[in-house]
Amino acid sequence: MRVLCIGMMVCDTLISPVPDRILELDSVRIRTPQVCCGGDALNVALGLARLNCPVSIAGRIGNDANGKFILDECRRHGVDTERVIFDPECGTAASYALIDERGERHFLTEKTVFYRLEGADVSEEALGEADAVYIGSAMSFPKMDEGGIAEVFGRAHRQGKMTLMDAAVNMEDPDRDWMELLGPAFRETDVFFPSLKEAEQLTGETDPEKIADAFRTFGMKLFGVKLGGRGSFVTDFRESRYIGCPSGMPVVDTTGAGDSFMAGLTCALTRGFPPFEAVRFASCVATRNVGAVGGTAGIPDYEEALRFYQEWKDRL
Repeated sequence: MRVLCIGMMVCDTLISPVPDRILELDSVRIRTPQVCCGGDALNVALGLARLNCPVSIAGRIGNDANGKFILDECRRHGVDTERVIFDPECGTAASYALIDERGERHFLTEKTVFYRLEGADVSEEALGEADAVYIGSAMSFPKMDEGGIAEVFGRAHRQGKMTLMDAAVNMEDPDRDWMELLGPAFRETDVFFPSLKEAEQLTGETDPEKIADAFRTFGMKLFGVKLGGRGSFVTDFRESRYIGCPSGMPVVDTTGAGDSFMAGLTCALTRGFPPFEAVRFASCVATRNVGAVGGTAGIPDYEEALRFYQEWKDRL
């Protein structure tokens, strides 16, 4: 089944290790910086490709070196880029990921192009070619938040497609009533799986079960909250479970951890896994990914991911 990923496409520069007191120091020796792809839609698309899932991507980039790098990487990994739009006024989104000595990342970003993405950028043909449609980073694209997501997902549903969504914390407008604004989008969403911080910003709640209650009326088929190293909470609104992560595995870089989880979840759901088993598979994929530097570098191919999942699934 083919997946269409819509949203962030970013050229990341990874810098490590960055000490906590960096601004107090004159000079610090680092490893050779790595340039790689980033942004949720791009990470999920590349992750799906690594998991041997047919995938295409839609979004906006600039006609610049960073945009060329992204397109080259997509094509090298087998991601269809025919639906990518070159923005005539903005450069490709860029991010500098400062990775501390614990493997946590802190971003410096330039993302003006995010304000340009809109529902009309996604054609009927693009939706028609896909079996599932993923939109990343609700709360990050003004035109998409203000009706674009609901419009695209509505069209996808009319074509019988599965819809999946993730979110991102909005630091620029933290007090907005996001539940009201995104309500129409939630009603067109089959699967929604934000992080705990994102879910807290949406609902004002900190308990995953209370967060889930806030989404009960939207008619989603599957809702979950990513809990970092603790795993995730997931519900189909009939049954709820906490699902853990494989233990004792190396953590090198958490960049793209949530995106690799979403790639694993989308892969499993489109392959027919039952919902809770799809979450276990996603947890295994994310665990493997944080063992390598980069947003998708640790994601294995599907057969290897399946073996790892089968080894761990009864312990999660």
